[in-house]
Amino acid sequence: MSRRRIRLTDVSLTDGQGAVWAGAMTTPMVGAVVQQLAAAQPDAIEVCSPDMLRQCVLRGEDPWQRIDVIRQRCPGMALRAVVSPLNEHGVRGADMISRDVAVQWLRELARRGVREVLLIDPLLDMRRLGPLLKQAAAIGITPIAALPLDEDSILGDATLCGQAAALAAAGAARVQLRDAAGLMTPGRLATLLPALRQVLAATPLDFHLGCQTALAPLVALEAVQMGIDGLDTALAPLANGASVVSFGTLVKSLRLLGFGEAVDGIHLPAIDAASDFLVAMAERHDFPAARPWAFSLAPYIHRLPGEVAALFMARLDALDRWNDLITFAEECARIRGELGRPPMLAPFARAIADQAWRHLQGGPRYVELIPGVRRIIQQCWGPTSGRVDAGLARRVGGLPASRPASLQDLRARFPGTRDAALVLAQVCGVPPRSLPGPASGEALVYAAQTPADALISGLARRAASFAQLNVSAPGFVAQLCGGQDSRHV
Repeated sequence: MSRRRIRLTDVSLTDGQGAVWAGAMTTPMVGAVVQQLAAAQPDAIEVCSPDMLRQCVLRGEDPWQRIDVIRQRCPGMALRAVVSPLNEHGVRGADMISRDVAVQWLRELARRGVREVLLIDPLLDMRRLGPLLKQAAAIGITPIAALPLDEDSILGDATLCGQAAALAAAGAARVQLRDAAGLMTPGRLATLLPALRQVLAATPLDFHLGCQTALAPLVALEAVQMGIDGLDTALAPLANGASVVSFGTLVKSLRLLGFGEAVDGIHLPAIDAASDFLVAMAERHDFPAARPWAFSLAPYIHRLPGEVAALFMARLDALDRWNDLITFAEECARIRGELGRPPMLAPFARAIADQAWRHLQGGPRYVELIPGVRRIIQQCWGPTSGRVDAGLARRVGGLPASRPASLQDLRARFPGTRDAALVLAQVCGVPPRSLPGPASGEALVYAAQTPADALISGLARRAASFAQLNVSAPGFVAQLCGGQDSRHV
């Protein structure tokens, strides 16, 4: 059993809040909690991902400014970012990021103090990944390569070990076994982890483990005892369920089991303080509370990653169709097989789940093909491991091979636009002119007020223009006259 210090990376600001709060944290919210999170002394904090970039842009926030805010408020902390060459936004002609745009993306991250980058290509196309791993290292960023866990019977330990070795040989400083659906069991871990460690030799092996099956906390403890080098965690209000294992609970459990050396230096009071702050924030803004999911076999059928699983579990719950979970899961698996068995990560998983959801509503299967499914059939992101259903392939037809827009192409198309905006536009699928600009310093200050307080504040600013303002809703009444207000909740 290992007594080495393991490397803990906190993903509360990316995967955690994406899975539990659907990405609802604003930049002021992130700025308010990140100092407390940094005080807990994780080895790194993940600060952005393609999903986070898109969420910020849709909300009218500048995601580059968010990274700058985090850097300013926790100097000295190692920051990690996620980069993928495959786009999920569905804009025609921008399904993939060209190599030079991806390299510029890395440069923009480095300029903002990001020290590590997790490169995720679910198809493990070494023609895409290899150059980016080398470029990241040349820029001065530690390159980490994701090794997606696929529980298909055709992909056993030997296949995963071969893929891990290829990633290390291509320049990965670390390899991350990425089990976004939480499918790992202690039995599988017992054979896979030693095999991976042997083939990787001196290259560290990290683990990203979703909690959908409820086995992840146990599996994480087993992984530490077997000598894993790093784990992704999240603060308790943004852990478990569709998210990853809880930072504080993992540390406490390891110390209880006599593995305190593995988490030496982690500051538990700071973890608790940051968690309490997030709980208060959730209550203030009516964000859902994180809760562990009961053990279920459904994730082994649908294999959806955290954020996608959370979205569709919420849909089933809202429509009181929880009894249809296995039916939905089986339809996801059936569609995946018909599409050539693509890996269940972005950009494939959400499209498959969306198509399965439409089929669950009744009516003929594939009466309508969503755009993402069409792209999978046409192999826009690259060839899948299996064969696409012949009928679907005939119905959709092929596409001529296209070259993703280069940085030079984008500069010519949008003259005078900064490279940072060109990168963001490609990743988010929006025109550069529509990107939000940075907010003022005052707008970046988090105001700890309830939705009712925000409403009253907004109405009060307008009250002078009216003789009287009356606002009512179930459980809430507000009356404002000439700037004076009274309310009853």
